[in-house]
Amino acid sequence: MQAGGLGAVLDAAGVFFVPVCEDLGFTRSEISLYLTFYFIATVFAMPVVGKWITKFNVNRLLSVSFALVVAAVAAMGLYTQPWQWWVSGVVFGLAGSFIFVVPAPILIDNWFKKHKGLALGCAMSFSGIGGAVLSPVFTLLIETFGWREAYMLAAVVMAVLVLPWTLFVFKLHPEDIGWKPYGWTEEDERREKLRVAEHRDLPGVPVSKALKTVPFVCMFLFAGLIAYFAGFNSHLPGFAQSVGFSAMVGSSLLTAVMVGNVVEKFIVGWLNDKIGVQFTVNIQLAMVALGFLGFILAGDNLVLLYVSAFLFGAQNSLVSVSTPLLIRQIFGERDYPAIFAYARIGTGVIGCLGPVTVAGVFDVTGSFLPAFALGIVIVVLGFVAVHVAYAFRTKLHWVDEAAGAGAGVAGTKAEAVGAEAGGLPEEAEAGAGASRAGKTGVGSGVPRAGAEASRSEAENGAGDAK
Repeated sequence: MQAGGLGAVLDAAGVFFVPVCEDLGFTRSEISLYLTFYFIATVFAMPVVGKWITKFNVNRLLSVSFALVVAAVAAMGLYTQPWQWWVSGVVFGLAGSFIFVVPAPILIDNWFKKHKGLALGCAMSFSGIGGAVLSPVFTLLIETFGWREAYMLAAVVMAVLVLPWTLFVFKLHPEDIGWKPYGWTEEDERREKLRVAEHRDLPGVPVSKALKTVPFVCMFLFAGLIAYFAGFNSHLPGFAQSVGFSAMVGSSLLTAVMVGNVVEKFIVGWLNDKIGVQFTVNIQLAMVALGFLGFILAGDNLVLLYVSAFLFGAQNSLVSVSTPLLIRQIFGERDYPAIFAYARIGTGVIGCLGPVTVAGVFDVTGSFLPAFALGIVIVVLGFVAVHVAYAFRTKLHWVDEAAGAGAGVAGTKAEAVGAEAGGLPEEAEAGAGASRAGKTGVGSGVPRAGAEASRSEAENGAGDAK
């Protein structure tokens, strides 16, 4: 799903920009606006994504959504005007929101009790694998058949990669096929039965309260700032050509980003389990900044360009791995899918500016270097947003409610988990049981993925980030 979805539809999209613009006479700002419309459309889709995934049959919902995405890609092969690409961008935002980023964290949270960070990193790495493999494949198709036929063939490839899984394989909960989450133990079973018997809800911050807090504002901004980086992905092939390299070198530069994306997602997932999500995010932001600096200094040094592209690949893992882990650690399991979906609105509000402003900088200045400098500034802003969120994290009031018995406040975050230690993803946010995302939170009115069964997680005095 990640390879044929996020990897093929968005990460590999940049290889089409130059041939389309050269053939139809568009500016890069005009063609890249469809990615801006994609981000804007996600703003309207995200509030319902978390609810619909838990409300409707997941196989039908994901399959219909991706079928619409595939149709929008194929239609690009027929387009003649920029606004038509923008329409496809809207479809990507509305339908793709059910495929590209949100479902994987929810499914992983349901299916894994242990090693959630590593599992999420592995799953999301396939967007990078898809982008790395399909970028040169799409370039070869364009050179062989032309960009119009290449769009049609790309749509077929995407459908073959994704639809068999969404139609026949994915299940929202392991209990749907009589399984338990990976790492589930007899102690977890005992704790879960106790939690159900006592009618206790999950520990965490109710969504209605979370949306009014400083940490949520910071996560909203962070999700948007790091999504801005996606605007550079689609222009890297054009950047390579602007400094004198061929189209194939340009697509290979995007492949280097995707290779970095894959490797770094594996490493990031593992690091989140071992050293905590906040420290891991600092490492990722540093890698992105070094990537931008390398692009600025590389000139015609192809080796430095490839190294910089590899480092820049860390921005993909920030979006798809670390953001859900940060949100789950800061706000807990209680209304995690809803809070995550609302924070992802920031992706659309701020991220929509990325593709068009990067293209606009090139159209005005004839160079991508000022845009890379702006990228470094955005890295710094992202670092500040995360640290402010953690500074206010201890002021959050976590709730562990008993159904029918009113709200029992577990106290501040610090009281719930003990001393602040950065939090390990496999540890509990509070000393109460945590279920799979999807059970309706008492008093919140917002569904979380996984209504039938709950999981408890061991109390280790630190945060559970997903």
